[in-house]
Amino acid sequence: MVGVEAHRLMPRFMVLPAVGVATACFGVVGLVGREVSGPVPEVDSLGFAAADRVFTAVPGIAEPLSYATHPVALIGVIMLMAIVAHRVSRPRVALLAVFGPAVAVTFNAWVLKPVVGRELDGYLAYPSGHTTALVSILTVFTLVTASNAAQGRRLRATTATAVVCLVLTGAAVSAIVGLRYHYLTDTVGGSCWAIGAVITVAAVLDLLPGRHPALRLRREQAYRA
Repeated sequence: MVGVEAHRLMPRFMVLPAVGVATACFGVVGLVGREVSGPVPEVDSLGFAAADRVFTAVPGIAEPLSYATHPVALIGVIMLMAIVAHRVSRPRVALLAVFGPAVAVTFNAWVLKPVVGRELDGYLAYPSGHTTALVSILTVFTLVTASNAAQGRRLRATTATAVVCLVLTGAAVSAIVGLRYHYLTDTVGGSCWAIGAVITVAAVLDLLPGRHPALRLRREQAYRA
């Protein structure tokens, strides 16, 4: 990986935009959470109807598409990302690959879901844990692409990565909505929470001094704010 500031997850030019994105995402999580804490919004009924039409026209693919949100597949991807990052001497990327999704999923399951209290079939549903796990991994991909793409190609590379991630997310979300694992608004909250959480974890990791043994960076490589 060749980056502008290879020891950092977010080069300085990315910090303010990233903070803006994270703040907006957290705002959406809160606003949608307030709206879904009561009766089921009409948009969720429309989401179920749209998913039903798609999977009625193309039967048998909802379950396979939902595998992208299953824990075994996601843990495998996280491990692969961490191993590759370690092999190419990017310890902070390895840490983000593990702790970004872990923090997003754990906080979601133990704090956000109980606070909102929305249920579907007896399970806490908002924000969607399936979506949080998947989008947190895809956010790591996008963030690493944005921070490591060569100047002149950064916008194109980041846009391409983001588009692929949106397509993957859309396919997985349609499946879990069609299978009635979640309401549509659950997936919106899960996506926004995952993006904001991963950006926050990346910012915190960038503040760690390079002499930290887990990072294995020489003292002169440390990020100095």
